[in-house]
Amino acid sequence: MKIAIAGSGALGCGFGAKLFQQGFDVTLIDSWMTHVKAIQTNGLHIDINGERCHLDIPMYSHEDIPNNDVYDIVFLFPKSMQLKDVLDYIKPHLSETSIVVCTMNGLKHERLIEQYVKTSQIVRGVTTWTAGIESPGCTHLMGSGPVEVGGLVPEGMDNAQTIVEILNQAGLNGTLSEDLHQSIWKKICVNGTANALCTILECKMSSLNESNDAKNLIYKITQEIVHVATIDNVHLNLDEIFEYLIDLNDKVGPHFPSMYQDLINNHRKTEIDYINGAVAKLGVENGIDAPVNQFVANLIHAKENKLDAQ
Repeated sequence: MKIAIAGSGALGCGFGAKLFQQGFDVTLIDSWMTHVKAIQTNGLHIDINGERCHLDIPMYSHEDIPNNDVYDIVFLFPKSMQLKDVLDYIKPHLSETSIVVCTMNGLKHERLIEQYVKTSQIVRGVTTWTAGIESPGCTHLMGSGPVEVGGLVPEGMDNAQTIVEILNQAGLNGTLSEDLHQSIWKKICVNGTANALCTILECKMSSLNESNDAKNLIYKITQEIVHVATIDNVHLNLDEIFEYLIDLNDKVGPHFPSMYQDLINNHRKTEIDYINGAVAKLGVENGIDAPVNQFVANLIHAKENKLDAQ
């Protein structure tokens, strides 16, 4: 069984490493050439929950994938704005039975993926694992929580079960989702608050809980997300979600989320249009106002411009 990690940044390298350690035939693929060359030359150096590992794992740039390589499973881990480019380069390496797994942050990625494979081939999900890149070829992965996945249609549930079994063999705690759309919207609540606010305020997650004003923003952002989620027939309890978010900020504590790492550390553009921006856009399309989410998206874009993010 051939597995490709399409978009092998922090989280992609982490998942690829865990799978590779268990003997799976894994190939990392990415378009960041400095990172690609570092892994090709020196292997992947990764810290997994405090354990340092050096893995000689296959790595290709997106332009150098062998023409005859066809992957049974492709895990998608690019930034949301890179998804189309990734799907374009991976499409020739997919068959009619390939499983495409998307646990990316953001909403409605399946709308794009469905242009490349049948809906039954798509396994969608969410993860609470976190990761980061210290330097090209050197990454870390932290976590122990579930990777929750599911099929988008009944015909895809066998594929989802296959992915659960593979994740569990790799120690990534795969679980079959009981309500996939609810899980996706719950993760949007996490990213729409912690990711965005930590980036705007330039703070770690636990610091958000030290400010009543920040906690009020978390509540207001979440209130709008919960309202917009009803368009997918998802009905979240606002107060329960708010308590979950506050507790998560404390548990994760010193972590700086991925959006912070992208913009503040590396001056790279963020996924804000696929998180808070997507909430606001879907709200407008369905007659639901989400002005706080739109304002948060605007603030992030203003910060991107100020930092000349690329």
